[in-house]
Amino acid sequence: MPIHTQNYRHWEGTLNPQNRTRWWVIAKAELKILAKRKIVRLIVVIPPVIYFLAHAILIYLGNLFENITLPYEIDPGFFQGYLFRMPDLSGFLVAIISIFGGAGLIADDLRSNALSLYLSKPITWYDYLIGKFIVVGTLLVCLTLVPGLLLFLEHTLLADFTFFKEHYWTIFSIIIYSAIITVITSLLMLFFSSLTTNSRYATIGFCAVWFGLPVIALILKEAFSMSTVSIVSLWANYDILGSVLFGESPDFDIHWVWTILVLSALTAVCLFVLRLRIRAVQIVK
Repeated sequence: MPIHTQNYRHWEGTLNPQNRTRWWVIAKAELKILAKRKIVRLIVVIPPVIYFLAHAILIYLGNLFENITLPYEIDPGFFQGYLFRMPDLSGFLVAIISIFGGAGLIADDLRSNALSLYLSKPITWYDYLIGKFIVVGTLLVCLTLVPGLLLFLEHTLLADFTFFKEHYWTIFSIIIYSAIITVITSLLMLFFSSLTTNSRYATIGFCAVWFGLPVIALILKEAFSMSTVSIVSLWANYDILGSVLFGESPDFDIHWVWTILVLSALTAVCLFVLRLRIRAVQIVK
């Protein structure tokens, strides 16, 4: 039969050039890869679960036995301490999860030239960045926001809503504080991952900032006998904002406005460098 006599059905679909969820393909693929690695599952799941259960038990014992002496009083500061309070275990867990979940996200793509393959598809540099950010952000949200709200719910139910009537605003403090920790820490990890093709170097750079700056701040504090030098520490800035959000007294004589300026500048630098590093590959291709 001649081709001009054949009948063809018209395509009835619609193109969607403004697809806003292209980043989800990248995020889903990376999360599946992490889920297949046994060491990542052990590090990302077991320590946070133990950390969460320990605090849940403290809440249960504090409500069940009124005269019992607990290491922490169950107040808004308790939830700040769970999310992030220096020098506490929470800072170490945030670092470990960020490293195992994000150190190789961009570095591995640069080493294997997979980044140019990503950008050869109909995605933009910010689609790629959002997809990678969602990976680390999801892990940190599962460490901070989700268990933080569950602990608040547990204490509210056991305390016969008395605590909720007086401290209902703590829910918003948990959400905001978790968002600050998640966004800035994730961008910082991706920042170092984008600077190298080796995830080990990204880990070293992240640890130098995460663990090294608090040590430098402590040395400067002892040398100059003033707590304002602690603003160079990321931990101190987190602690100051957390103290404001949860109504606690900060350990540093630094106004929270300066903390916001420092963290905003850090976020801007991370985004600027990430854009340059990703777009450099996009332009070269």
